[in-house]
Amino acid sequence: MSMSLRDQLLQAGLVNERQSKEAERQLRQQQRERQQLPKDKRAMAPHAELAAKQAQLAKAARDQELSRRQKEQADKKARHAQIEQLIEQNRLA
Repeated sequence: MSMSLRDQLLQAGLVNERQSKEAERQLRQQQRERQQLPKDKRAMAPHAELAAKQAQLAKAARDQELSRRQKEQADKKARHAQIEQLIEQNRLA
């Protein structure tokens, strides 16, 4: 059985439980608002909202991955600078 997009993102660690619950809360709120729409507009709304939510979760996942990579690069650069500094300080004449 295939997992939902939410479960896949949670398992991959791209979103956390709090982000997932917030997205679900917003979806429920939008559904309540949609109930107040006329029937002809109500039929199109779920598909557009679902696509928007999935795009939002995917963007959050991409942003988180980019942030992680940038942090790794900064850490690597800092370690390299520390190594160079240690070598320079302990250099023998």
